Amino acid sequence: MRFSALLLLVLACLLPALTPGLARAEKDPHGILARRVGVWNATVNIKAPVKMTFKGQEKIGWVLGRNYVLGKGFYDNKGDGKKTEVINLITYSEKDNCYYIWEFKANEDVQPAPLIGTWDEEKKEMRLKANDGGNNGEGIWKFEKDGSFSWSFEVKDENDKTVFSMDGSQVKAEKTNTETKSKATK
Repeated sequence: MRFSALLLLVLACLLPALTPGLARAEKDPHGILARRVGVWNATVNIKAPVKMTFKGQEKIGWVLGRNYVLGKGFYDNKGDGKKTEVINLITYSEKDNCYYIWEFKANEDVQPAPLIGTWDEEKKEMRLKANDGGNNGEGIWKFEKDGSFSWSFEVKDENDKTVFSMDGSQVKAEKTNTETKSKATK
């Protein structure tokens, strides 16, 4: 019996060290996930391969036990008046000390590799990188002082030619329940 209890104690102590890094929102040291929660009005500027600007709205909330944020938006990204549904999934890995970001579109476009984000404390921005085996992407996420959110991203091929470039901004359309509650208690 003592051996069983000792074995259980040893396993309980070692198990966290043996498991891969868990994605836990409360372990997000920079609060990026919580800051993204809400309803955002967006403007997206595509610079390459074809120039275009479109607007949309994204609703972002907690999912999967508050370990991820899920963004769901609709954008007129073809300029034809029809909206394409886009879903983003974002988490923070304490083990890897980075954010993972995936994007899926209803028109069957799938991001071939997750974006990997690392926080630059000095610049107060997230540096994004992606590599799908042939193309490399780099970008920035930034929360502006006025409460808006901006980003840029550029993808280059193996010859260092820009094959995709975009930037954009989002402004919160409504307050989240957490924001409303904290203001009501002040």
